[in-house]
Amino acid sequence: MTRSTRIIYAVPLLLAACGGSEEQVAGGGAPQAMAVQVHVLHGRPLDNAFITTGSLLPNEEVELRSEVSGRVTHIGFEEGRKVSAGQVLVHINDDDLQAQLRKAEANLKLATDAATRQEQLLAVKGLSQEAYDAAVAQRIGMQAEVDNLRAAIAKTTIRAPFSGTIGLRSISEGGYVSPTGVIARLAQTDPMKLDFAVPERYALHIKPGMQVAFTLEADTMRYTAEVYAVEPSVDASTRTVKVRARTQNPLGRLVPGAFAKVEVRLATITDALTIPAEALIPDIQGQKVMVMKDGKAKSVRVDVGIRTENEVQLISNVQPGDTVITSALLAVRDGMPLRPAARKDEASDPSTDSAATAKQAN
Repeated sequence: MTRSTRIIYAVPLLLAACGGSEEQVAGGGAPQAMAVQVHVLHGRPLDNAFITTGSLLPNEEVELRSEVSGRVTHIGFEEGRKVSAGQVLVHINDDDLQAQLRKAEANLKLATDAATRQEQLLAVKGLSQEAYDAAVAQRIGMQAEVDNLRAAIAKTTIRAPFSGTIGLRSISEGGYVSPTGVIARLAQTDPMKLDFAVPERYALHIKPGMQVAFTLEADTMRYTAEVYAVEPSVDASTRTVKVRARTQNPLGRLVPGAFAKVEVRLATITDALTIPAEALIPDIQGQKVMVMKDGKAKSVRVDVGIRTENEVQLISNVQPGDTVITSALLAVRDGMPLRPAARKDEASDPSTDSAATAKQAN
């Protein structure tokens, strides 16, 4: 072994004894910068939209009940079919009421004739004012009785309060009904209502006339609805505001009670600063990101705006051009030297891999 060869072998041994490395010697003992993936912030358009859940409701819905008790003499609808407003649905036996009405009408005629004669006598001073007033009061009482019976008879005929689809009936002709029993349910399903909840932070942006889109389970169609009412207060338990929209249903594809996924689109933000969702770091004090400034890591507290499935909007303490770290976040600490890692397209370049391999070999 020559003297020069012994010197070459002695250099690594000396470095190992000193606890250093060849890179540290070359760099004056400074730690090597860690390679991390980064995302440079720049303003770009972002749809201010969010997804929430809702339920479909009939535009109108009632439980049909009888106001009087009695025997059913006629059923004027078929289950599950359309009915028109004012259509006779059920008729209840009113024979006794009709008889009472005829008697009351006869008594009213007698009272009216008597009051007319009394008026003529009063005109010629042949009757006292007191007697005439009594006759008029009797006529008015008879009229009230007739009106009361007519109202009772009207209640024996149950009519559709609005056009819609009637459900399954729970009565039969000849059966007995009472005000406590439900005859059937009537629902108006065109148009329909869509109820959904909006997070409190978006409540001020929801106005009547706004269009929303929604989809249903096992249905590939996309539907639209127009907001027409907003609850004036926030639900304290959920921190949401209830919103109601109306949608057309001419083909009957929408069913009351169905679950809906609602997409609400607000104004588009033209210069939003967004980062990949995994770059946001939550902790007990709030949320932060790690940025790379002058080759070193720095933690920055941030407030967030819109969240999507893959991105988060930052609305404070950052600006366009800032470099946000997106990888190795558990290992990065404030002040740690960093360098941007090669992009994936660069890493897959054979020439880049060859150069990296050559450097490691050296």
